[in-house]
Amino acid sequence: MVAALYALILGPIAAYLVFSVIEIWITYRIAIHKRARSLLFVQASTEVTHTLLVFAYAQFMVAFSALLVDIGARLWWPVALLMVTLLVRASLYLLLFYREKTPRWMYGTLLVSYLLGLFAIVWGLAIVVPAIITRGFTPYTGDMGLVLTFGVPALALFMVPLVAVYKNAFKQLRK
Repeated sequence: MVAALYALILGPIAAYLVFSVIEIWITYRIAIHKRARSLLFVQASTEVTHTLLVFAYAQFMVAFSALLVDIGARLWWPVALLMVTLLVRASLYLLLFYREKTPRWMYGTLLVSYLLGLFAIVWGLAIVVPAIITRGFTPYTGDMGLVLTFGVPALALFMVPLVAVYKNAFKQLRK
């Protein structure tokens, strides 16, 4: 059960990191070709990938709540940085999508928010993983039956719109 829990936490985080890199690349391509309406893909994919992050975060908070007492203060800065980058990114999406002519610096700022968000996640993992290893911490797995019954099928179903969004985005970029 512990291995399944780690997979349900680290799998969505790894997927989020991979999809964020793809979003960074696509945002860069949109900025080069000045296709503001193509930004709709980025908004949709970001919403979907953030759901992966929320799923992993919820699993982590339940399973590692006892560990958070020890490392919570050290996690404040990476979590705060991640939240700020998400808010900045959301604000930029509104500005980029609803303007006729988008200044190039906004795309640059969007890319910086992606990179800082990725940095915040890696920073948080760099605090959590050593704390788990050095303390020999065993996570709470009492709810894993429920998570495996409903969470895994939900994640699998979740991948259907994600694949559709990315396929459409790559098709649009090839035009």
